[in-house]
Amino acid sequence: MRKQIINISSKSTTNNTILHATGQKNRSIILSTGMLGFKGSKRSTPYAAQQTAELMAEKLIENRVSEVNLFFKGFGKGKKSIIKGLLKKRIKIVKYTDETPKVHNGCRRKKKRRI
Repeated sequence: MRKQIINISSKSTTNNTILHATGQKNRSIILSTGMLGFKGSKRSTPYAAQQTAELMAEKLIENRVSEVNLFFKGFGKGKKSIIKGLLKKRIKIVKYTDETPKVHNGCRRKKKRRI
């Protein structure tokens, strides 16, 4: 039997952390820190991100998945905690990449004031 490798996309914002696992047969698992019961400012903590990653790992173990590819997006606090949560449940991370979009020019500057 061939090992199945699942892709996990992680979006870490200043307010929330969202994990989205996609595999074969168009099956996907979506979890966020708000779905676990963390409300308000507690959603953005590294602890909440780790708990979300551990729950994701449990769901992956139920589906007999032991290896994942991680893709990160955003500047939130939960990046390291997601890795810690997956490794705690013995999910092997094959590769992880940071796909945070880079600002290439930004907004137009304000007009200079004339006196």
